[in-house]
Amino acid sequence: ALEFARFDTEPPRGLHALALSIQGSLVHAVGGLDHRRAGLLRGLAVGDVTALDDDTEAALRRAGLSHLLAVSGSNVAIVLGAVGAATSFLGARLRIVAAAGSLGLYVLVVGPDPSVLRAAAMGAIGLAALAAGSRAEPLQALGLALSALLALRPGLVFAVGLHLSVAATAGIVVWGPSLARRWSRRLPVPAAVGLAATVAAQAAVAPILVLTFGELSLAGLPANALALVAVPPATICSLAAGVVGAWSPTGGEGLARTAEPFAAWILWVGDTFGRARWATVSLPSWCGLVLGIAAGVGIVVALRSGSAR
Repeated sequence: ALEFARFDTEPPRGLHALALSIQGSLVHAVGGLDHRRAGLLRGLAVGDVTALDDDTEAALRRAGLSHLLAVSGSNVAIVLGAVGAATSFLGARLRIVAAAGSLGLYVLVVGPDPSVLRAAAMGAIGLAALAAGSRAEPLQALGLALSALLALRPGLVFAVGLHLSVAATAGIVVWGPSLARRWSRRLPVPAAVGLAATVAAQAAVAPILVLTFGELSLAGLPANALALVAVPPATICSLAAGVVGAWSPTGGEGLARTAEPFAAWILWVGDTFGRARWATVSLPSWCGLVLGIAAGVGIVVALRSGSAR
């Protein structure tokens, strides 16, 4: 018993200590901001929602924006993209090593939630494919990541967070490219890609939301389309505030100030749409089954037509 007590009270070392330092420096960096904006930035960066009040969380949920507070594939993509851009002067192998190290550290910082593990596994598969000089097919990577996670932690098969994460990813992979190509004829390519990913993800998770929670967000599509532009800069700046703040608290606070306007915009979108009476609609479970069948048919049609490529 004394040995276990000694082990439990030992201070963390190495990467665990660095992860805790980043968590603490992020809290310090946003400490001087408006409390709602600070809470949102912590949620965007590392999924920490302890500083968000219940009214704000409810508004974001009704607006279909609560997924922004759950670390998932978009966060991993933002982290890997930022690391790739920051190390662009290095050779390909060193950039892959830097990306892999950053991905592992990020998982330590945010914790092993189901959506995080799924996204990290897919990111690791993609990096391994790059190192081997090939390209990972997204659906294959999703299948491999899901198989590995369930083999290691079978209990995750019942995790709603994993269900939503996998469904959103599958929707983006299957429907996103064809929607983006279609809409890029009328919209700038970045806007078309972002809107396509939003629509595809919302359509894919709708059956699960109805079956699990008995409600569907009608405000989700317009709210996500408006908030989309502010999510990457807010996430990158708040993450950078945590990392830089571990060595320079003043630098971390400056980066947090840079992220504040983007957080304010996301909160405005959440308040505007989430507090509208029409934001959500309650539906019986059979509607979720109907939506699930429709989504399944849509996936099969897209795969057979080859549009998912």
